[in-house]
This record gives sequence, C-alpha cells and structure tokens, in this order.
Amino acid sequence: MEIDELLSKTKWSILKELARGERSASEISKKTGQSIANTTVQLKVMEAYGLIKKSKLEAVEGKRKAGKPKIPFELNQELAVMGAIVPGMAERRVLKLKELDDFHKMMVMSFFVVPQEHHYPVLKYLMEAELIKKADLIALVNTTEREAELFIVTEHLQEVREKFSNRSIETPDGKTKKIISWSHNKKEVEEGVSRKEEYFIKLVKNSVPLLDKKGVLEELKMKL
Repeated sequence: MEIDELLSKTKWSILKELARGERSASEISKKTGQSIANTTVQLKVMEAYGLIKKSKLEAVEGKRKAGKPKIPFELNQELAVMGAIVPGMAERRVLKLKELDDFHKMMVMSFFVVPQEHHYPVLKYLMEAELIKKADLIALVNTTEREAELFIVTEHLQEVREKFSNRSIETPDGKTKKIISWSHNKKEVEEGVSRKEEYFIKLVKNSVPLLDKKGVLEELKMKL
C-alpha cells in the first residue's frame, strides 16, 4: 500500500494530533472522538508503515508502564502530499521533506504556510537575499494585507541586517508588498527568551517555519 492511500480521514485526524506533539492512544481518542480500540489499531498500522513511532522517552527509558493505551507515539516522517488535476495530467505525489534540498523544502512549506497573495513577494525576497544559504531558520511570523513578517536566525547577522532588513516587492499585478525581517543570531534569541523579554517570546511563539535546517525553532520553543 502506498503512503497516500493510508491517509484516510481517520488516520489523518490522528496524524494532526501527533503533529502537535507526542500523544497516547487514550489522549488521541479523546481529541478525535474515536474509541481507544480503533485508535490503537490505526496507530499500529501507521507504525508498521513507518509514519509514526513510539516516543523516544518510551523507547529509551521505558518508564511508562500503565498499559498500552498510555504508550506515547510521535511522528516518524515529515511528508507533503500534493496532487494536480489539469487537462492532460492527473498526478499525486508524496514528498518526504527530509529528502528534499533546502530550496524545494522551503518552496513546499511556503505553499502551505504563506497566504497565496504573499507567495510571490516572500519567495522573491528570499531568493534575492539568498537567505536559503545564509539562514539557519526562516519562519513566517505574521501577514497583513500589505506586509509579511519573517523571523530569520542567521550567523551572517550584520550582512542580513544591513542589506535585507526591509524590502518592498512589486507583485506581477502591480501591487507592492513590504517584507519585514526580524533578524537575530541564535544566542540573541536564547538570551532574550531566558530574560522573559516579550519581543523574543512572541517572535518564537508566533513563528511557523518555512526552512529550519537544524531544528532551531523547535529548540527555542522548548525554552519558552
């Protein structure tokens, strides 16, 4: 069976819960309205196909022994399922994000994360600034009708701030969108979060990654 054939409505609801963090069968059943028995069966099927796995805490420490429904699971793969139906072509693909290069990974994530009206200016800005090469993290913070805010974590901080902090990009339909980038190195963000500074806490909390080469955002969110 192909992976995309596994993604039924029932399994999809389970995966959405696991995308929020590790969950047990009992926790998932409460959120999805499924029985624990059915949830457990679905988890076993997805585990067999490598979509999910028992959490590292369970596998390494073996501390949770209160019964199978309480064994926590977590995602084992990062996937994008995409389809296109146009005259002369009907295709569906499952992309394993960890196998994609940085450019294609960012393109795929932008499609899901960035509002459509901001696709062109955000991607044009990122290409012109060559931030794919320079940044460890590129994340979307917020958008308005005329602006898109990005969170950039980079060790090329001076160059990025001097050349690419704010840009106005003209779209193909003649509109102008402003790209605002909040640029910091990892140390600055960690120190700001440790001092409980509202600016850094909001920046980390509101960010959704487009490209995260080293798991920077996940690490920062754990410090909140």
